[in-house]
Amino acid sequence: MTVLAWTLLALGVLVLVLTQVRLRRYRGQQGMTDIAPWILNVHTTAGLVALVLVVLRLLDVHSSSAATWVALLAMVLTAVIGLSLLARWTSSGGRHTAEVEGDGWTSGPWLSQLAHIGYALGTVFFVWALLGDRI
Repeated sequence: MTVLAWTLLALGVLVLVLTQVRLRRYRGQQGMTDIAPWILNVHTTAGLVALVLVVLRLLDVHSSSAATWVALLAMVLTAVIGLSLLARWTSSGGRHTAEVEGDGWTSGPWLSQLAHIGYALGTVFFVWALLGDRI
C-alpha cells in the first residue's frame, strides 16, 4: 500500500511540473486556449501543499487530522482545477479548430489526459486511504 502511495505521489509531482512547463511553453500559440496564470498558480500551489502534507504523513512526521483534511481538500481542488484545465485545453475537434504548433513531444493532449485522469483517480485513492487510516 505504501509503495502505491509513493508511486502516486511521484506521478503527482510529474503531472504538476509538466502542466506548468507545457502550458507556459505554448501560451499564446494558435490552437492553444489561454489559461489565466493565477488559475495555473492555484493549481500548482494546492498540488504542492497536498503532496508535501501527504509526504509528511507517509514519513510519520505528523498524524494530525487537520493536516490530513487540508491535504485532502488541496488534492481535490488540484484535481478539479486540473480536469477543468484539461477540458479547456483539449481541442473540440471542430472544422475551424487549429492544432497547436510544435507540440511534437506528445502529439496532442493524450499524455495530459492520462496524467490528469490518473491524478484524479489517485486523489480518490488518497481520500480512501487517509480517511480510513490505511497509510
